[in-house]
Amino acid sequence: MQLRDGKAYFPTSEMHGVLLTHSKQNALNIIKAHLRFVQPYIWQENDDQYLKHIGIDILLEQLGEESPKKKTQYLAARAYISAWLANNPEVFKDAQLTGQELDRKKISAMQAVRNKATHCALSGTPFGQGVECHVHHIEGVSEQPNLATDPKNLIAIREDIHKAYHNWVNSQGGSVTRATLKQFAASHGYTTKW
Repeated sequence: MQLRDGKAYFPTSEMHGVLLTHSKQNALNIIKAHLRFVQPYIWQENDDQYLKHIGIDILLEQLGEESPKKKTQYLAARAYISAWLANNPEVFKDAQLTGQELDRKKISAMQAVRNKATHCALSGTPFGQGVECHVHHIEGVSEQPNLATDPKNLIAIREDIHKAYHNWVNSQGGSVTRATLKQFAASHGYTTKW
């Protein structure tokens, strides 16, 4: 098991027991055949692949639907993993500490950008005298958690523009990305060169 961004991930190369197969390759084939269900929960590092706990739950539930005769066994496998996590609270303690450290780094990076900012990156308006500086993640933290502390992913913008952007993204049904920020800036007469 690995921790990433405070979440527990399990190696797909060791899923043969949970997936009720005796072969590591068969387990990998099962995961590959069900990528449409678990792709958002996969983390790849070098040649190793890991699956988030919720992804395992989803996969086992799907396998139970596909194979009703084994459904009880898949439910038992889900219960086993949940029990293992419950009986190993240090995993959650480590995850909590990792999350707290990430929050500290994120706040520090945002403060550094705020301290250097003199003008809104979109409108060019100087900060101060009633113009509040907000630091915005260009690629949203929920979309790209690995960029949460990257100064290149942070931009100083006016408070009113920041709120307007998020309202606009919500009204469009989109997500916080570089592309949507550029689209918003262009459609509202702001610069897209930042």
